[in-house]
Amino acid sequence: RDQYLNARNTFAELLAYGAIPVVNENDTVAVQELRFGDNDTLSAQVAALVQADWLFLLTDVDCLYTANPREDPNATPIYEVEDISRLTADTSSTGTQWGTGGMATKLTAGRIATAAGCTMVICNSKNPEAMEQVLAGAVVGTKFLARPHQRALRGRKRWILAVPIRGTIYMDDGAIRAVKDKKKSLFAAGITRVEGEFNAQDAVSLCDTTGREIGRGLVSFNNVELRQLKGHSAKDFSAALGYNAQPEVVHRENLALLAGTEGGYEHVDDDYDDLEVVHKVGGGLQGSKAAGVQGTTSHSALEMMEATALLSAAQ
Repeated sequence: RDQYLNARNTFAELLAYGAIPVVNENDTVAVQELRFGDNDTLSAQVAALVQADWLFLLTDVDCLYTANPREDPNATPIYEVEDISRLTADTSSTGTQWGTGGMATKLTAGRIATAAGCTMVICNSKNPEAMEQVLAGAVVGTKFLARPHQRALRGRKRWILAVPIRGTIYMDDGAIRAVKDKKKSLFAAGITRVEGEFNAQDAVSLCDTTGREIGRGLVSFNNVELRQLKGHSAKDFSAALGYNAQPEVVHRENLALLAGTEGGYEHVDDDYDDLEVVHKVGGGLQGSKAAGVQGTTSHSALEMMEATALLSAAQ
């Protein structure tokens, strides 16, 4: 959490000085276990970090299509997506020599960004002017609408979206209904499979049995313990672990649902929301909130980059 706040303060100070932060994962030295894996996800997490209003992913196609336009002449463009869970589109494309992502990773980025209240746009990198056009109201590329302000994740839950994922937990239908619709914690009885190596309090991806990501959360057990506990009632924990443990695998307060999960919208006010910047470099912000980051309505591409820490995942 401290690293998250320090990073957010650094971005805010750079933006206040009129600088354009450039963020990239160094593939040559990154430790595999600590990698984000693709620029799309990284850009969405940074957009959530700085409370950006817009995120643009610049790629090699004009927009999202119902099928791969290179293979299907009947593929039709999709210009606006209000609910990602209801999206019917082709995601078979992979990354190019210029990047590590594909259309599937862009949809994951869309779930993260829109859950944090950020509108995401996919458009062609050959036409960077499209960013200005979109901000002016033109229909260019594919626009993923952000959650309404009152439903966007805030504070601690927004931070959880920015924490690197260490593993994956697969849930049965009952657990998914409890987490999404009833806003309950995740318990071991509803877990069907565990992937990855992680420690307690690491961030994990929460998925249904098909692999569709529902949310992300901070797990209460390491991967070895959780593989012992999955499918069991909390009353069995003492015998399995040799100590008395809390019943929740992921507590509700440590669980953030992604956009496009039906029935999963929640409005959370907590003590971490809209924290004031406390680290001042050169007196630039004077203790103000992240100036120039939230609530910005810029009208030029350069101003928009400065205001929203635009990250272009040129795939």
